Amino acid sequence: MAKQNGNRKANGQFKPGYTPSTAWIKGQSGNPNGRRGSLKDIIDEIGDEVDDKGISNREQIMRKVMMMARRGDMKAVTFLADRTEGKAKEFRETTVKTEPIKVFDFED
Repeated sequence: MAKQNGNRKANGQFKPGYTPSTAWIKGQSGNPNGRRGSLKDIIDEIGDEVDDKGISNREQIMRKVMMMARRGDMKAVTFLADRTEGKAKEFRETTVKTEPIKVFDFED
């Protein structure tokens, strides 16, 4: 059996009141640097950029999608509908067999 530390019980759990040196300090983040450079952060930064007319990239993209939808592009229509009205729920019909369970009598 492995050698037990003085801060542990016989079953291996820490004794009450003991805080290991690797524990987080209360109120301090365990990931202080965050998720820098993630794809979402980059897309957000680019989407928030504004051109000389004061229109953001996000707004330009949505205007383009709206124009495509007006011209009859069904993918653009679906894109807009999914994001404004929400995606339609998909239902799947299932059937259950109602046969009785066969019981075998092994005594015979």
